[in-house]
Amino acid sequence: MSACNFWGALCVAVLLSGLLAGAQSQNGGAPLKVTMCDLYRDPQKYARKMIEVRATIAGYRDPKLEQPAFAPQEPCAASGYMTIGLELPQNVKPKPEFDLIRDESFQKYAEALQKPMRIEATLEGRFDPTFVWRNHKRERVGEGEGYGKKHSEVGRLVLYKMSDVETKYIPRK
Repeated sequence: MSACNFWGALCVAVLLSGLLAGAQSQNGGAPLKVTMCDLYRDPQKYARKMIEVRATIAGYRDPKLEQPAFAPQEPCAASGYMTIGLELPQNVKPKPEFDLIRDESFQKYAEALQKPMRIEATLEGRFDPTFVWRNHKRERVGEGEGYGKKHSEVGRLVLYKMSDVETKYIPRK
């Protein structure tokens, strides 16, 4: 092989590997933007994938995700329902391939937990469903028995990062 052919082949190989890496990062890098209704309607479509969802975070010790309260979306109870817990990566086994980004948005969330607040945020993380409720029946859509205490959540979002955190004070009665 002449030197010219060798360097030409090497250049082509480097260019192809760069193009393939760019295509993989575009397809696999961005999370899928979904609504809570999408997760209720078709949880197996998003199973074990990185998603981005807007949700209300309810609960202090065992946070759960609910439909956004500040900007309500279309009702979707007829399509199915699931309780979805919010988990931090360090509490998940096996440990996910990512760590939680503890930026200003996460700090705002952590501070709001100390007060009687309703918290809504855009969440990015890995969605792990096990069951969904449809027509008063529990349908299996993933592996496992559920998450949280006594497996009370049938799905979870393993949090990677949060953004657009909004809080509203809830007066004590």
